[in-house]
Amino acid sequence: MNKAILICLVIGLLYPFSIQAADAIITGSLVDSSTAEPVPYATIKVEGTKLGAVSDSTGSFGLQVRPGKHNLIITRIGFNPVSLKVEVSPDEKQQVDIFMTESTIPGKGVVVTGTRTPRYMKDVPVHTEVITNSEIKAKSAHNIYDALEGISGLRVEQQCQACNFSVLRMQGLGANHTQILLDGQPVYSGLASVYGLQQLSVADVDRIEIVKGAGSALFGSNAIAGAVNIISHVPSKTEGHVGVEFGEHGTNKYELTAGTRQDNIALFLYAQQSRGDEIDETSDGYSRAEVYNSDGITDRVRTNSKSAGFNFTVEEISSLDRLTVRGRIMNDYRLGGEIINGQFENIFAPGTERIITDRYSLQFDYFKAFSNGPEIDISANYVKHDRNATNDTYWGDYESIHGSAPPADELRPYLAYENLFTSNMNLMLPIHSDHRLLFGMQYSYNELDESGKYIVVDDENPDYGTSYTSTSSKSAHEIGIYFQDEYTLTPDLEAVAGARLDYHSSEDGFRGSGDLSVTDFDPIEYEETAVNPRISVRYSASDEITVRASFGTGFRVPYGFSEDLHLCSGSPRVYKDLSLEPEKSRSFGLSLDYQSPKLGVNLNLYRTDLMDRIDFSEADEDIEALGYTYQWKNIDDGFTMGIEIGANVAPVEHLVLSAGFEFNKSEYDNPREDWIGTKWESDSKRFSRYPATSGTFKIEYNRLGWNLAMDASYKGRMYIDLLEPADENDIKIKQTESFVLLNAKVSKMLFDRYKAYLGVKNLGDYIQKEKHVDDAAFMYAPVYGRLIYGGFEVNFGSL
Repeated sequence: MNKAILICLVIGLLYPFSIQAADAIITGSLVDSSTAEPVPYATIKVEGTKLGAVSDSTGSFGLQVRPGKHNLIITRIGFNPVSLKVEVSPDEKQQVDIFMTESTIPGKGVVVTGTRTPRYMKDVPVHTEVITNSEIKAKSAHNIYDALEGISGLRVEQQCQACNFSVLRMQGLGANHTQILLDGQPVYSGLASVYGLQQLSVADVDRIEIVKGAGSALFGSNAIAGAVNIISHVPSKTEGHVGVEFGEHGTNKYELTAGTRQDNIALFLYAQQSRGDEIDETSDGYSRAEVYNSDGITDRVRTNSKSAGFNFTVEEISSLDRLTVRGRIMNDYRLGGEIINGQFENIFAPGTERIITDRYSLQFDYFKAFSNGPEIDISANYVKHDRNATNDTYWGDYESIHGSAPPADELRPYLAYENLFTSNMNLMLPIHSDHRLLFGMQYSYNELDESGKYIVVDDENPDYGTSYTSTSSKSAHEIGIYFQDEYTLTPDLEAVAGARLDYHSSEDGFRGSGDLSVTDFDPIEYEETAVNPRISVRYSASDEITVRASFGTGFRVPYGFSEDLHLCSGSPRVYKDLSLEPEKSRSFGLSLDYQSPKLGVNLNLYRTDLMDRIDFSEADEDIEALGYTYQWKNIDDGFTMGIEIGANVAPVEHLVLSAGFEFNKSEYDNPREDWIGTKWESDSKRFSRYPATSGTFKIEYNRLGWNLAMDASYKGRMYIDLLEPADENDIKIKQTESFVLLNAKVSKMLFDRYKAYLGVKNLGDYIQKEKHVDDAAFMYAPVYGRLIYGGFEVNFGSL
């Protein structure tokens, strides 16, 4: 019986491929309605598919499609998007003329993150936000951290003066609740979660798509808060770009890109180097007058990050298909800590931390559209990520216990080697022009080997003062199977429903050395299965007004390296109990959008309930006896809720104003255990490090090749733990002050090819007003002041 069911299922999936129909062809020309000039290099997409074309230098294009009804979406930077319905018969060749109008507020074009299928942003049922390539360049962003800074509903921050590791928070939730994707694939994980935001170059980025809350459920574990999808650039013509930027404190960037498209072949190459000298401008204190003095400890670490890569695409290998191969390499060096007494260059010296990261990745993607409608997309990805890090943890512990420096041959770096493989397959089956199904399967395998040198610091432990090497070998398999149904009920009403089944299996092996009471035991095996549904609805009340609503659930299982554990000098010593419950969530979202050529307004309400939230804590006595220092625990339930308001307006020609505001409330159900009985007990219920109110404002003026831009970022009060001050009496939960950061930039285009610019970051020279060096994570605002930079670019074509 089971065999018969399987045969029927296979036949049902393959049946659409067996029906053959003659192809049809749509050709057309794009014209600027105001000048009657052709619109070259515009993108033409067939909505709901990956079929597309690019208009040539004369504005002409051609598309081979299956017979039936199609909706063409035409986008071009600087023009309003156009939506055109076309119906073609078998063997028909239909010509269309399309007129485009210039846009003061550029359209965002086609997006793929919300539904895993290409959709026009205005019509996608899942609320999606986009950061375009031009917006990234306007900010002079060096990396993804810079690109995401100042975006409403997001907060990028640094924790640790000695290494400047960075995290992303979304709608009140931490970095381990946000899934970062590269071209739709979850290859940003493990070791990348610590410094990766600053290590990912923007030189090859076409756009960044952001889906918040419930709309991200189909992306699996760690997508509770949302998903950030970084989309690579594919050239539409021959182009080139050379850029150099120089700033104070050696804040320099060098960038080179080149791309070409010849018929059905496209190639893009890029290389970028970003550098920065160490900065020491602030010290311990409780006021600006006290804090704004150097103390010999880095506020910004010395960095040298180099990256390069390629994107190679071949279309029409056979009919209606595309093969894409992407490769990336990255090397990142950072050095921080004490810069006095010549110790800064000694990587094992007290107060010094040095991190070297190497990352190599390769991605293959094959897309095939069949003439009768079905489409299949298969991808495979491999990432190798290595880290060599030193810090003064071992030296400091040894010296405090033994009263002398450790022998040189005892010093060891923290070493980590990670291999990650992921694969994904999507099968899209159209039922008719208004109804299509998506089936998908995702598999990932992650292995992580770590080693570090430590000392038993518990003075009640019989092995007190003993040195030991802690090593771990971890691996995890994750399988995700998902289903989605996109159904257009009426031209104005559409529903997208889906669900994802995830199976997680991980194994943590630990081994200690030296005189530890237990030095070896069987690996810990952990398994979990979860089913998470999602539903989203879009209602277009008019051509300008769109309402969207979403509900979904999510789950998370901690695995491998965690950004929080970096504060513990690596993660070999963290125990994951078999009784640990996976973290689960319920997420709701409601948005209202108004969009006209000169005005855009968005209102977004959200709430996420967390059950069995996971955090790490000091190991229990029986766990510590096994050699572990920390362990994962379910600490409490909680919620985060809020409202986001955004607007873009062009009041007069050449001028664009943008603004955004967010109100957020995030709390645990109960006070945190460590703070019960203190005067901060009630404050401990609040989620740390996310402001209750935040906002952005930007003004941009373009005329005669000049561009003047200024933006302001407001951060309201937030709560942050102070856990390791020099004086134990200072331990507290601080409610920070609110502050505003200002940035400004002016640029001038010369002869349509050359561009010069001058900018300043943190124009108001703001720094946080309280600082404690002994707690390296006590960072909630800039710890160094104003930075002036300038640059020059040469463009051959444009991205």
